[in-house]
Amino acid sequence: MAGSTADNLIGKWERLHRLGYERQLLGEWDAARNYYEQALIAKPGYAASQLALAQLRMMQSGFREGRELYEMRFAAWERADDTADWRGLPFARWQGEPLKGKHLHLWAEQGFGDVIMVAGFLPYFLAQEPSRITLSMFPKMISLFARSFPQVVVESLQDIGAYALSPTILDSFPQLLNMVQATGMQIDLEPMRQDYDRALSRGKPDYCAPMGDLMVYGLPDFVPSQHPLYMVADPVRVAETKNRLQRFGAGYRIGISWHTANKESGSVRSIPLPELLPLLHMPECRFFSLQHHVSLAEIESFCGENGCRIQADMPDVVQDTEGLAALTASMDEIITIDNSNVHLAGALGVPATLLLPKGYDFRWPVLHGDHDTLWYKSVSVKRQEEAFNWCGVIEKVTMELENRLKQRQQYGG
Repeated sequence: MAGSTADNLIGKWERLHRLGYERQLLGEWDAARNYYEQALIAKPGYAASQLALAQLRMMQSGFREGRELYEMRFAAWERADDTADWRGLPFARWQGEPLKGKHLHLWAEQGFGDVIMVAGFLPYFLAQEPSRITLSMFPKMISLFARSFPQVVVESLQDIGAYALSPTILDSFPQLLNMVQATGMQIDLEPMRQDYDRALSRGKPDYCAPMGDLMVYGLPDFVPSQHPLYMVADPVRVAETKNRLQRFGAGYRIGISWHTANKESGSVRSIPLPELLPLLHMPECRFFSLQHHVSLAEIESFCGENGCRIQADMPDVVQDTEGLAALTASMDEIITIDNSNVHLAGALGVPATLLLPKGYDFRWPVLHGDHDTLWYKSVSVKRQEEAFNWCGVIEKVTMELENRLKQRQQYGG
């Protein structure tokens, strides 16, 4: 009997939370807030609803409210593929203190697009003249970040565990070395000496923090979209890519992405390819797939049946980050749903149009009309007027693209 009651309670708060999310997607934010609050009454401290309320406040207020509850992301996202939680490192957690002369150790969390988005705050904190900023980054993104932020020491996230051991190694190795020298013991200390040297080179950070905290403590004093681009693609790869693209002929080059495999929000964010046909039939345009998790055969089959063309013989956009950055930087513009492509394009300064569901996502609050974002000067937002209906969005994007092409012809662009 008790087990049945518990099941009913769990079902209640989860149902309320889902109802809140559904109302949010419809743009009914007051109703969404009410459901999230009811979920918290059914289960006080329920992390998913606490985070949802925080994100709803950020979305409605342009991030002026709700940021203090953003810490709930670690409790709400328990799966290893959603976020990396290294808050147990043996260093003081950064609480936004001034960084002049201090060493801050940051680590990448969440996904590809998230780390690019919050990296827009690095110039602001570098200007505070820290003694060092160390960034533990996803391996496939290390070279891109190292080139874009030469003042930052970029290391592999896979090596972050060594930071947890550094204080112990720095304290214990000199003591062990003195003991060996004093007693004449025959012990091979070379492996530990190498660990000690690496620990010395890393130093002891004054503070550590997940990258998302850059946003928490950067806003509202610093807004990335009001400042220059900050990512730099490999110029050699860009030149090679532009040379390779010549085989597809002349035309206005558009990188396009329409699908996400995200299990929770993919059905909301993704756009069925047939709905993009008015755009794909635009003359003088060459479309290039930036798409993850869609096979070349699927794209070629669709294009063959519908008389359109999307070039998809490109680098591995999932693993080859430098290749994706070079391809993005080689486009005249990007048209994409809400995924990592919009963040990369915005950070590189490539003009991009973001296609958004009506009530999604907290990262894209409604600011001044539908063209501004907090993050990127080059990104224009087009949001559904009616939930789950992409027709008006595609029509508007197609019309605006047609006008840009006419202006391009008029001025010989």
